[in-house]
Amino acid sequence: MALSPGQKVGDYEVIQTLGVGGLGAVYKAQHRISRRFEALKVALSGRMENTELTERFEREIQVLAGLNHPNIAGLHHAFYHGDELIMVMELVEGEDLRVRSRRAPIELPTLLRFASQVLAALDYAHAAGVVHRDIKPANIMVTPEGRIKVLDFGIATTSLSTHLTATGAMIGSISYMSPEQIQGSRATAQSDLYSLGITLYELIAGQLPFTGESSFDLMNAHLQQAPRSFAELRPQIPAALSLAIQKALAKQPRDRFRSAQEFMLALEGSEAATAAVSPVIVSAMPAAATQGSTSRNAGRISSSTEPLPEALEQVRRHLAQFIGPIAKVVVRRLAPTCGDLEQLYREAAKEIATDSDRQKFLRLRTGAR
Repeated sequence: MALSPGQKVGDYEVIQTLGVGGLGAVYKAQHRISRRFEALKVALSGRMENTELTERFEREIQVLAGLNHPNIAGLHHAFYHGDELIMVMELVEGEDLRVRSRRAPIELPTLLRFASQVLAALDYAHAAGVVHRDIKPANIMVTPEGRIKVLDFGIATTSLSTHLTATGAMIGSISYMSPEQIQGSRATAQSDLYSLGITLYELIAGQLPFTGESSFDLMNAHLQQAPRSFAELRPQIPAALSLAIQKALAKQPRDRFRSAQEFMLALEGSEAATAAVSPVIVSAMPAAATQGSTSRNAGRISSSTEPLPEALEQVRRHLAQFIGPIAKVVVRRLAPTCGDLEQLYREAAKEIATDSDRQKFLRLRTGAR
């Protein structure tokens, strides 16, 4: 079903089309009572006649209904308009990572902060048994404030997904697809980490690690070829970062990072090396000359494996009550950008999913004085 600006759909008025994909379209709409702007996702006309696509649309709704994380675009609710199923989602203002990288160069420390947020979202989703299966620049939104929102769980699987995409089927974006997905095996958390590794490689090197004149050639490259090294393409990239991405791109899942949190820790460690060299600009377009500027990561904690200073350890303990072990990584990432503990608590609170838990966390600060 195609919608038009001004059209009334349930309690919503359509404002504009935000995007159209192979299976559906997304619209900006305003609730006619609350006046809140939201995003409506609707299947394209005729596509919902396909039983599997109907199940996929319903699956996306059910997956998102069980996820609540500040780095994942949230589901508000869903409803039928006639025979059409419509998803009502959080409206994410900004631009996807592909558009963002082409509009203006991205400094490496900024890209690593974006990657840490993606990994925080994946760590949460994987803990809930959800594998995204289509991580790529177009599915990673950057808000004007620099917050990442992971989009499009339309082909995600869960630990309970036994009937959709059986073994032997292949679905996703081939340029970012893991070898096991190409071979028709079940995707795992390591599959998402591989796709993020492809994304980071592309944004840093200015080109994809694997290409081919045909889909077959591209798939074979994922299975057989080694990517060109950053030492050859971008020699100014710190070795620690190069090794982290190389590990994420291992052909066998067992040779990659064991978890999103482990990948994040490796990136956190590479940021210390990044701060010690001249700032590096990365882009999805061909690599441009490096421009000098002051890195926001200068003076950060030197190693992700070192114990946190006492004051920061206190913040970590409080934050871990709400987001678990990944709190240590979050505190390390935020600390260099905050002037004092008050600001650190405020910024850390943004990593907590619900407002009630955010308030509980902030109240812990009072007892920390």
